[in-house]
Amino acid sequence: MQPVPESKIRVPVRPPQLVTRAAVRAALDRISDVGLVRGPAGFGKTLAVAEWVRTSPGPGTAWVRVDAEDEDPRRFWSAVLAALARCPTIPPSSRLRDRHGWPAEGGPEFLAALTAALDVLPRPPRLVLDDVGELTGAASLHGLRTFLRDRRPDLATVLCSRGEPPLGLARLRVARRLREIGPDLLRFTPYEAEELLRAAAPGLTQAEVTVLHARTAGWPAALWLAAAACADPTDPEAAQGFSGEHPLVADYLEGEALAGLDGTELDVLRRIGVVNPVPTGLAAVLTGRADAGGVLDAVEHRTGLVRAEGRGREVHRVEPLLRDHLLGELRRYAAGTPARLEAVTARWYAAAGRPDAAAEHAARSGDALVATEILRDAGPTLLLSGRHRPLRRALDTVGEVGLAREPGLAALAALARTAAGGPPATHAPRWPEDPPPELAVLRAAAEEFGAVPATSGRRDPDVLPHQPGVRALGLLARALTAVRVGAPGAARPLLADALELADRHGFVHLAVQALVLRAVAAAAEGDAAEVRQAGEVALARAERSGLRHSSWAAAAAAVLAHAALLRAEPRDAVRLAEAGLAGLDHPGRGPAELRFGLAVLRAAADVDGAGEARGDRARGLDRLQHARAELGDEPVDPHVAAMAALLEHRAALDLGHPTAARSVHGWLVQRVGETAESALLRAWTDLAAGREDRARAAAHRALVECGAPLLGVTEVEAWLVEATVAAEAEERAAAREALERALGLAEPLRALRPFAGAGPEVRRLLVQLHGGPGAAGSFAGAALAVSATTGSPAAALSERERAVLALLPSLLSLEEIGADLSVSVNTVKTHVRSIYGKLGVSSRRTAVLAGYERGLIAPAPALTLRG
Repeated sequence: MQPVPESKIRVPVRPPQLVTRAAVRAALDRISDVGLVRGPAGFGKTLAVAEWVRTSPGPGTAWVRVDAEDEDPRRFWSAVLAALARCPTIPPSSRLRDRHGWPAEGGPEFLAALTAALDVLPRPPRLVLDDVGELTGAASLHGLRTFLRDRRPDLATVLCSRGEPPLGLARLRVARRLREIGPDLLRFTPYEAEELLRAAAPGLTQAEVTVLHARTAGWPAALWLAAAACADPTDPEAAQGFSGEHPLVADYLEGEALAGLDGTELDVLRRIGVVNPVPTGLAAVLTGRADAGGVLDAVEHRTGLVRAEGRGREVHRVEPLLRDHLLGELRRYAAGTPARLEAVTARWYAAAGRPDAAAEHAARSGDALVATEILRDAGPTLLLSGRHRPLRRALDTVGEVGLAREPGLAALAALARTAAGGPPATHAPRWPEDPPPELAVLRAAAEEFGAVPATSGRRDPDVLPHQPGVRALGLLARALTAVRVGAPGAARPLLADALELADRHGFVHLAVQALVLRAVAAAAEGDAAEVRQAGEVALARAERSGLRHSSWAAAAAAVLAHAALLRAEPRDAVRLAEAGLAGLDHPGRGPAELRFGLAVLRAAADVDGAGEARGDRARGLDRLQHARAELGDEPVDPHVAAMAALLEHRAALDLGHPTAARSVHGWLVQRVGETAESALLRAWTDLAAGREDRARAAAHRALVECGAPLLGVTEVEAWLVEATVAAEAEERAAAREALERALGLAEPLRALRPFAGAGPEVRRLLVQLHGGPGAAGSFAGAALAVSATTGSPAAALSERERAVLALLPSLLSLEEIGADLSVSVNTVKTHVRSIYGKLGVSSRRTAVLAGYERGLIAPAPALTLRG
């Protein structure tokens, strides 16, 4: 037997501050046959296995560190025998203790004798072959393959290697005899990285620890180097400056990780450094080598620093710090090459149908012409799919001068900016007189969405282009136009086509936009169920797609908040409005109109009782007024202005501030002119002042003379004014007809809010209509419930009196009520007299009305509110 150095068969010493790797330790504990611990240089393979050997209970371990000289099988097997002989669990009588009398090491007789000696042991030791990838000699490899095949299966054998050793392990995988611990498990978790880094540099912040873990990708050696770099108290910026070009990292990579690579392999690694992971086809283009994939496979096999991914191993990933190091070398020694490679990568990804990657690499190339070329085709797709970051980066690369020459890209830049909540462009692009259809669509979209100032002479194409992104933008712009001109029905098929394109091509941002517009169109048509369904789906899609903080997600929240307010659900309105405002991140971000609308809805919910105290309602009015002051002279859509005016005017009158009500009426007229809404505000003011005739005339103007109202709820409110005045004038038939019209219009809108402030005359009529035939009767119960006001406390009635009161709306006689409650008719009469006295009424009908008003009688569930 050849002499063996002690260092070759000794378990490595544990260094200080080694982090306990619980997951790695557990995986090693599960090795019962053959284990493969595989990872690049510096992944802590040896240290992890050494720690396991030293601390885990077991039958003892024979450790062999393999090196290039073990190509000679005699040297390799001598080391194996020496390691087994020094294992304390080997009995003194075992042949393994005898260094003499063995056949020639590595031959069939030797392997048979070694196997037999191990077979007779009561309990075999573990065998660790460290750096087994260094074993390249054919004879040594053949002998080890034979040994792994023939040894007793309970002799646990652990192989440590940078790559896959050529030992025929596939057979063991198929037989499920191989336990593998790969680079992913050997990488430090964020928790383990923090433990290591803080032990060396306690002053590191959590953000710095997170950055270092991300830059090293959990590579243990890199983290140890980072810990050493950050331990220097004289360099407070060490964490931020740590990269693949740090001197400690460069020395390690050059001396250890890259030492075995030849010039071709290094050149390939440098040139693919512009993209990670790199598809094999792109690697061939970047390096000019058709065999680039094979070169990368060879580097993976020998070093593990490159890893093939995908079912067909069609992409290769390089360790981030190594990539940074090699790319830094390329910048230093071949100036301009990285930028040229970035441009090549951008064009390759564009041809491969990856617009996001194409735009990102175009931006990194710094070449305005390349960025322009990529965005001409990919820009609309990036915008509609919500991939705005690479779009904005590429647009920044084009630059202001380039955008001035490219009106289509200028329109895209404006649309992307406003989609992110930024301000619209202050100047319109220089549109050509007769733009091609694609450019005409971009212009229409940018102008309709307020991203650029509208200009005269716009001619939209009769037929939309077939390119999915441009076509989808055109559909969306036409749908918005239809909604704005009061033709929501025409918008529906356009939005349906846009959504179909969105689902087919992954236009997630377009889908959110189309769903919001569908909700807006449904609101204009009085379809409350569709408003709620489309708005909620829009919010859900925005959440899933990472667009929760976009202006369109905030718009969806505003639509839903307004619907909740109409349903007399102020707390839901608060939740939605606050979510919308939070989505705009910080003051000043997002369209002023949208922020104003959300603030108005939030304030109106307080007025409607979202808070507990009356002070909350007064504070709500203050917030309404503040929102209008904050808006200033900013333009606002007439529908939004009308909504805000109705909410603030009603709040001012309800809280006894007629001057404030007159102020908001003047503001509305100044903003949108005389409309049905301004006539309604005048009717409310006159009604509150006791001028019934003038109120009735103003309501008539709102219903007949002012044309189509901006808001669907306007007609409901005007008919309620008519019902109130007619009831006070004892025109019962007219009052009933007006109330029935209000209910019929309110039912599809789910507009319960107008009835919340209804006067006693209207509530009496609701009691009569409740449960009657038709839409008016079915909706009257819900309207009656929200019109109930807080009167005398419910405790003023005894439990038995409340039971009697609950039966008074029925057609039961007092005798039948007594029988139902198992009491005498005289007892019922006593309870009725007490009820009349406590409620201050004199008849059964007025007792029922007072019960509804004070919330003592719950209306029968005659209507299920859908949506």
